[in-house]
Amino acid sequence: MDIGARAATAGGLPARQRGLTILGFLLVAAVVVIFAMVGFRVVPSYVEYFSVKRALDDTMRSGSADPNNPAAFRSELARRLQTSYVEEVKAADVLLQRSGTQVVAELSWERRLHMFGNMYILLEFEATSAR
Repeated sequence: MDIGARAATAGGLPARQRGLTILGFLLVAAVVVIFAMVGFRVVPSYVEYFSVKRALDDTMRSGSADPNNPAAFRSELARRLQTSYVEEVKAADVLLQRSGTQVVAELSWERRLHMFGNMYILLEFEATSAR
């Protein structure tokens, strides 16, 4: 190795720096913030969906609520939804249908989540359970 090459590697010449520029950082930060905003708005709706699904399944499996008696079924489902802190979905919206020897309970609803300005996220949910 000659003296010039040795001086360049030993700190004589500045090495090329690598990294994220401020513009690149702002772009990455904006994308992360947008995904976080969407996630923070959507996650509670999915938690509510799983609570409704669990309440519907538990009501169908319980022996106290007869799916052949819609009023008693809706009353039991309303109690379970209330204990699960579900406020947007009502037990009166449940659709009970007979399919052969099975009774199928179905709940459908949608959530419109405001983001900013005139931007919304529309989520459509459907929970079914059979017995």
